Amino acid sequence: MTIGQSADDDWPAILDVHRRAFGEEVPPAMADAIRASDGWVPQLSLVAVEDEAVVGHALTSWVGLERSRRRLLQTGPIGVLPEHQGRGIGSALVRATLDGARALGEPLVLLEGDPAYYGRFGFVRADELGVLPPPEALYDWAFQVAVLDDEAELPQGRVVYPPTFPH
Repeated sequence: MTIGQSADDDWPAILDVHRRAFGEEVPPAMADAIRASDGWVPQLSLVAVEDEAVVGHALTSWVGLERSRRRLLQTGPIGVLPEHQGRGIGSALVRATLDGARALGEPLVLLEGDPAYYGRFGFVRADELGVLPPPEALYDWAFQVAVLDDEAELPQGRVVYPPTFPH
C-alpha cells in the first residue's frame, strides 16, 4: 500500500470509498463540496492505493475561527473501503495527514471523530485547549485537535465552517 496526493482521475474512486465506508451520501457530498471550495487543500487530499486501486482517502480543508481571519486545518472525511478496514490504512492516512500539516508549518489539525480511535495519534478534546466546536458539530466530545507544534501559540475561539461546508 502507498499513500500519496490524490489526482483528478482518482475522484470517482474517492467518492466511492466514502459512499461505501459510510453507507450514506453525506460524506461523498461533503468531499465534493470541499473540493469545489476555496478551503480545498490539494496537497492534503491523500489516497491509499493498493494494487493500483484507491482503497482509502483522507481530506483536509481550511475552516475559520470566529472573529478572526485565521484559518485552521480540519481533516475529514476519512474513509477506507469496508473490505480493507482493520489493516492500518486509516492509521496510515491519519499519520500522513499530520505529517503533511507539519510540513505546511501548521500548529494543529482539527477533526470530528471517535476519541478512542484518534487519541492514539495525539488528538484531544479541542475545547479543553480553548478551540470550541462549531454549532454544526455533532458532539462536543468528538471535536478534537492534534497539536503539531508545542511551541506555537494556539488559537482560541469557536471554529466556523465555511458556507460551502455541508452541515
